[in-house]
Amino acid sequence: MKMHEEKHFLKWATDHGMGLDERYPDCAVLTFKPDPQLDRFWVTPPAPERRSYFVSLMLDLMGGWKSCFVWRHMGSWPSKPDPQRINDRVEHQILNGIGLPMGTANIVEFDRAETDRLVTLLFSTTVFGWSVGEDLYMVPDHSQFIMKTSHHDVVHVSFRDEQSLKRFVAGMEEEDFILPDDLPDATFKKPEWMNKK
Repeated sequence: MKMHEEKHFLKWATDHGMGLDERYPDCAVLTFKPDPQLDRFWVTPPAPERRSYFVSLMLDLMGGWKSCFVWRHMGSWPSKPDPQRINDRVEHQILNGIGLPMGTANIVEFDRAETDRLVTLLFSTTVFGWSVGEDLYMVPDHSQFIMKTSHHDVVHVSFRDEQSLKRFVAGMEEEDFILPDDLPDATFKKPEWMNKK
């Protein structure tokens, strides 16, 4: 596992055809440049025993990556838990056990051999990530996908091309992870692709 400063990661992202979306200056939204508008989201399985497989499958469907960057784009990794909140204490144990740079805003780069650690982080985030400050971006080193966990109990994936999107959707469908027909909640902005579905 390697650590990177945010400015170095964003420079790498720029060099690989990505950048921050100027339409959302306060949210640090990572997107492709130019943005092909090829985005989908999947609802996180409510059964906890399905979540590890769900995120692991997504990582597999991103193809032959060797490492994957993880960016907590709206905040730092927690430095210490709120002693009054059991969820904070449990999450802190998990994140600390993974070996994250607690209390920093560093980007973490996981090697493919560390996939179990990465899946554990994503699993934990789907359980304890209740606010935008806990959402995560994941970008593989080949930079063909942008994956984002969301506090709306969904995982977003952005694609560079239509072929990658179709292959990814088909791979998810084979394991019964179907694109949703409904929005996860009333605050969720309806994407254009749902209007065409």
